[in-house]
Amino acid sequence: MLTNRLLRTAAPIALAALALTACRPEDNGPAATKKGTFAEPLALKTPADVSDTHFPNNEKTQLSVTPVSVVKGDKAAVEKLGVGLLEGKTPYYVTTTYAHKGGAEDVGTFNFKLLLHGTDQQRAYYSAASWGAKFEPCQEASGSDLRLTEGKSVTTCEIYLVPENVQPVFVGFQGDRDYRNPSLETGTAPEVVWKVG
Repeated sequence: MLTNRLLRTAAPIALAALALTACRPEDNGPAATKKGTFAEPLALKTPADVSDTHFPNNEKTQLSVTPVSVVKGDKAAVEKLGVGLLEGKTPYYVTTTYAHKGGAEDVGTFNFKLLLHGTDQQRAYYSAASWGAKFEPCQEASGSDLRLTEGKSVTTCEIYLVPENVQPVFVGFQGDRDYRNPSLETGTAPEVVWKVG
């Protein structure tokens, strides 16, 4: 008799638990493993796991990439760096955190694979290095800090020069692009994409 009473009590509880499980959204893993696309970009400050391929030996590093902010820069301040490329362009400061999660050492090539996409038809804009200059509004990390081994992370800021009539729309990371051959066309390698703003 006690057994039947326990079964009558346990059955509704089990059915309720099953119903709750069935209604739960499908678990797609932690947020860091979800990829952003141009159609469905991630929000800034959302980490994404990416693979960074090193050429010519095709070694790979697993990184977590988190674009933190995209801020319109001070044109007069950037001009003091002696860049000499600011005519008709607006600087934007893009701050990003990179964390090494496994694989080969990354010597900082990831910096060349972060792209800024705007409202125009140009495919992407690349960072304009500050050549180690001390520039507090957007301080690029030192070369030694950019060398990442497993467990290490770095937050760095890069300056992007965008035409004055263009607004930044997306930040993209393209880990399979050969950084030694940059061009205005970034090829067909997939990007992980975040929405600016």
